[in-house]
Amino acid sequence: MEIIEESSAFVQKDDDFIFDHTKVIVRRKVDNQYFYGRIQERVPSSAVDIDKTKLVEIPTDDVWPIFDPKFTRAPQSPSPGVYVKRPSILAYGDIPDSYKLSDQVLNEVEVCETLRKNPHPNIVQYLGCNVENDRITGLCLAKYDITLSDKQKLGESIDVNRCLQGIRRGVGHLHGLGLVHNDLNPNNIMMDGDEPVIIDFDSCRQQGQELGLKGGTFGWCIEGLSHAGFENDFDSISKIHDFLMRGHT
Repeated sequence: MEIIEESSAFVQKDDDFIFDHTKVIVRRKVDNQYFYGRIQERVPSSAVDIDKTKLVEIPTDDVWPIFDPKFTRAPQSPSPGVYVKRPSILAYGDIPDSYKLSDQVLNEVEVCETLRKNPHPNIVQYLGCNVENDRITGLCLAKYDITLSDKQKLGESIDVNRCLQGIRRGVGHLHGLGLVHNDLNPNNIMMDGDEPVIIDFDSCRQQGQELGLKGGTFGWCIEGLSHAGFENDFDSISKIHDFLMRGHT
């Protein structure tokens, strides 16, 4: 057994947030079965005694959907220029919607298949599904070295006008297909030289569709939004504009 993911959970008490528990995702190597557990102590994974932790099995169907032949299958051995996005299991079991992460994976695959047929230079190139034992275990995407957020933090030169124009072009392409990204923020924009490339489509929905488990990132979206709307992307672009301008004043 090995711990593959962990996270500390906090709850609000009065005007402060206090530690509540540590959540761990555990994999049993012999059959590749996954479990989750909660530990009341705030400890690093190296100090967790898995044998004494109450673990709950995560059904395979809840996370990794069956591969449909209508989807694009990526090469078995991805090249160094490929990033494999795998589902994060840490949210599993926290709220009712989190028990069907496989639906979220399928939604992103459907969106990426649409974008593969309708490519755009400011939207990440999707190369197909990573498939193991007939199940989708990840999405293969073109790999980039740095996010817009990190580029700004490092103080690297950014052509603000060119960057914003590229983001708007990419978003306009999405909207022309009836899609809303719903989670535009500097961490979901990679930089290919001076050109922005929009990534991360697990929150992407058709205009008017219910958002479900995945919505926008706090501080970068319209709070309380329950359905996908073009205005959510426009609001995020406005916030990205302000973020970039703060770094160039």
